[in-house]
Amino acid sequence: MSHQGFRFDDYHIWESFWSSLNGGWLDMNYQAEFEKFWGKGAKAEKIILSPEDFDALQKRLAEPPDPAIMESVKRLMNRKTPFEND
Repeated sequence: MSHQGFRFDDYHIWESFWSSLNGGWLDMNYQAEFEKFWGKGAKAEKIILSPEDFDALQKRLAEPPDPAIMESVKRLMNRKTPFEND
């Protein structure tokens, strides 16, 4: 371990360093936040696709979007928000 360049005000980084070593700590925090939002004992939804359905999904995602739908989205995104003044 090298102390070259260490300053006494570097002590503030110790907590984040030791916390980052324990990856399970982050998972526990995520589970607590998930349950706070969705309720105690809630489980994340899992979607299982057959290989054929997965391939069809990949093919559909690779296709270019429909121009009519893209124009509709563009108009929607250019509308004023309810918070903008006239």
